[in-house]
Amino acid sequence: MFNYRGTGQSVMELAHRQDEFRYISIMTKREIRKFLRVPDNFVIMLQQGGATMQYTSIVKNLIGLKPYNKAMTMRTGMWSNQNLDELSRHCKPVVVCDNVTDNDCTKMVPHEKWVIDPEASFFCICTNETVNGFEQNFEDFPWHLLPKDIPVCCDMSSNIGTCHVPWDKVHVVYMGAQKNLGTAGCTVVIVRKDLIGKQQKDTPILSDWDTFEKSPDTYYNTPAVWPMYVTGLNVSYMNQMGGLEYYIQLANQRGRMLWDFINSSKGYYWSKITDDKYKSRINVIFRIQDKNLELEDKFI
Repeated sequence: MFNYRGTGQSVMELAHRQDEFRYISIMTKREIRKFLRVPDNFVIMLQQGGATMQYTSIVKNLIGLKPYNKAMTMRTGMWSNQNLDELSRHCKPVVVCDNVTDNDCTKMVPHEKWVIDPEASFFCICTNETVNGFEQNFEDFPWHLLPKDIPVCCDMSSNIGTCHVPWDKVHVVYMGAQKNLGTAGCTVVIVRKDLIGKQQKDTPILSDWDTFEKSPDTYYNTPAVWPMYVTGLNVSYMNQMGGLEYYIQLANQRGRMLWDFINSSKGYYWSKITDDKYKSRINVIFRIQDKNLELEDKFI
């Protein structure tokens, strides 16, 4: 805290061009790669701005892959709705499915009703909607519906580290570290290497993946050193605890315990999610006795 690796400086005092910071950066990326089993053909970037800034980064770096200025996205809750709003500023979004208007996020729109546009440059998905308690399982996802030349971009802020990432099927995975990996101020962006360098000419500098990767030590501007350091320490601890398999098991156990309790309450506790397959293991949402506000106030 006060004397990092014999420098006489705290981590928060380190310059981001000195060797001690380079060690933190390399260590953090190495632990993340080990924990998430990230293949060598993906680059790991540690940025700021949360997952929200990557809404802009993704569209500005990938929209030029095709000439139609289109991007596909799923509207499955609050976070994907925010992503849709940002996409609308920069391109023509194609809403593949709209759980918000179709069923108030109680279930998935049937796959046969999905709108798939092969002219889209990329496809966006939020794998776990925290507010809506809606989680998508990679194993049950209808991958066959997506054209193989369209990169899949996943916001995994809230369920990263609780499931296996199919790196052979996804191309961009991003997350704010503060939910599952570290602390606020560190954003983890994992991009397949062949997608770097495709940015638009007017890409904001802090959203330009290629500029960051080509900058000294892969940092164009001063990074948030302390959040990066804490994230590295925490992910190292998670690796020592047993790694990804341990935390998958833990998430499954916790989710199952809560849902079993709710389901056995004979309607005292209930959830609006009607499809068990999409009930989040991470964010279990429920109400009491058909929205009895008096009882809910007592519960809280």
